[in-house]
Amino acid sequence: MSILRLENVQRVNTIDSGSSLSRISFEAEEGEILALTGETGSGVGTLLRIIAGLERFDAGNVYLAGKNHGHKNNSARKIGMVFQGNALFPNLTLFENVKFGLEGSKKTIEDKAKSCLILVGLKRDAEKYPSEVKAEDQFRTALARAIASQPDFLLLNEPFSGLRPMKKNQFISEIRELIKKVGITTVLDTSDKEVALSFADRVAIFHKGYLQQLAVPQIIYQDPVNSYVANFFGKRNEVLATATNDGFYTSFGFIDDERSKNYSNKAKILFRPEEVKVKKSLRQALIGTVRQCSYFGDHQMVTLEDDLGKSILVKSSPNRVYNTGSNVFFTLKTFKVEDAY
Repeated sequence: MSILRLENVQRVNTIDSGSSLSRISFEAEEGEILALTGETGSGVGTLLRIIAGLERFDAGNVYLAGKNHGHKNNSARKIGMVFQGNALFPNLTLFENVKFGLEGSKKTIEDKAKSCLILVGLKRDAEKYPSEVKAEDQFRTALARAIASQPDFLLLNEPFSGLRPMKKNQFISEIRELIKKVGITTVLDTSDKEVALSFADRVAIFHKGYLQQLAVPQIIYQDPVNSYVANFFGKRNEVLATATNDGFYTSFGFIDDERSKNYSNKAKILFRPEEVKVKKSLRQALIGTVRQCSYFGDHQMVTLEDDLGKSILVKSSPNRVYNTGSNVFFTLKTFKVEDAY
């Protein structure tokens, strides 16, 4: 069942308004986690506010749990929201923060708040104030407050931006598991590309008000629809090649591949840095000259150039030694081919 559905939502940019949006259409299914991401000015923030009912739009429809809400304000929508910074009341305990805004009898409100604090693992910290707990537990409190209102779905705005890098990946995994356990449809706005890929079931990438691609993370990364999406999550190498009956001639060497028969002349060889395998000898290999090497602890990123100055990035073992100006032999474990023009 579709919990959220947008039909041709359009927003015209004006001097005092947010980014424009051009005929945005997509759905979020029950229990799905959907990430909206893009660069500054992509329209993601504007779209999130439109879904929340905090901002008007010029055309289209917004359906929540099957109801067309159009331009109705936020009070008509059952949405749980966790804002960047969590927006907790510093003078209230965690328990009081979760209770805030809930409706019903005193017992009903307290039971809801307690059960949600237990759900997020904060039963023992209920009487503490936000300043007395870690950033991770502040987020858990904001999430408990959002879930306690029993919304149709959740909206998360840059949910993990304030977390410590060392704890971030583990925490994200825990929160994803928690949301999946509750089964609530969740839409998050994030500029963190790693969060988008690791946290969401599907990722929607926006650029200048247009939806570029919406797909599962693996498809977004491995089979992008265009160059913008391909390079959004890190550089994708593009090498110009001449197709023959036997393979492709490139400035780094010859690639033996049967797909060359499908191309009449020029083609593009597309591959990511991790799809390169460095070799010890020239046999069956391409060749490039080391121009730069950046160390990242668990891997290295090596810039290789051909004789014309065209460069590619190669992801390599952290233990291998590369000398600037030396030649490196390599092969491609996998790659895609497109028409060059």
